[in-house]
Amino acid sequence: MLAARLFGFPRRVQTDWRSIVLDRDTVARILLVLYAIGSVAITVPLLFAFGHAGDLADTTSGKILAAALLAMGYGALVAARDPWRNRLMIQMVMAFTALSSLAIVYRLTFEHHRPDPAWVLLPLAVAAPVLFALYYPRRPSG
Repeated sequence: MLAARLFGFPRRVQTDWRSIVLDRDTVARILLVLYAIGSVAITVPLLFAFGHAGDLADTTSGKILAAALLAMGYGALVAARDPWRNRLMIQMVMAFTALSSLAIVYRLTFEHHRPDPAWVLLPLAVAAPVLFALYYPRRPSG
């Protein structure tokens, strides 16, 4: 995206560990699969009201959020097959996650609730749109 071009992020990422070279699409695929796994991991406690689901468990809002997370996870898995052709889905994942991050920040700072485990998700929710923006797929060269 614009940030990747503006700051000159590399098109290929090379690691020192056994000199593995990952291109932008491979990194985007890995991020999308991790996003899908995370979406399911958050959805299960919301749907079945166990673990640290908090106040959202057994509420209509919690079920709607769980459905949205499942839909985003499914979309991320579909987009992982071909990131370039499904870049609109990647944009939706970025927007949904960024807006969710803002909602979590608002809830934790302005609403008075008992200690909430949502602080644990906040760094991941903020990092996801940034990483997707940095490794946004580019047009195939071939």
